[in-house]
Amino acid sequence: MVRMAVKVIMEDDCFAPRKSVWVEYTGPDPFAFVREHRNILRPVFEVGTSSTGEPRWMWDWTGDPIQLYAHWLAKKSYSRFTTFWISIRTVGFISKARKEGTFRMEIEPVLKHKFEGNRIVVWLWWIYWYLFYNRIRQSMLIRCKDMANKFIAVIKEMYNLGSIQEE
Repeated sequence: MVRMAVKVIMEDDCFAPRKSVWVEYTGPDPFAFVREHRNILRPVFEVGTSSTGEPRWMWDWTGDPIQLYAHWLAKKSYSRFTTFWISIRTVGFISKARKEGTFRMEIEPVLKHKFEGNRIVVWLWWIYWYLFYNRIRQSMLIRCKDMANKFIAVIKEMYNLGSIQEE
């Protein structure tokens, strides 16, 4: 008899019911975050270098304004079953002559829950989830939102921003 593993994967948006929050800036040096992202991401999310990445990084220096698209990821393990992921996407423009420009940053924090096993183990997992883990999950969601808000506060302080746009 062949036993098949059953995989359970769930994702929680930390800003639910919204999926993400947008930060917008217009003024001098809009690409400061791009230069300083390594010094910001690791301490804010309390992760090492191996837990951050840049899957997409595009510059266009040929025209005026200079254009940038960057995508960063950071992950942090909260438990054996749960990992915190944050995706940060930035689109920006800067004038070569005036050194001023704009950027728009999308911040999307997610909790990913993964579990796998045979059918009996998965059935026992759902009982465990219902009785115990769901309360732990709620505290992880609060922690996830707090870490994302901490990052937003750092960006707001860096650019002297007042309010943020939520979508």
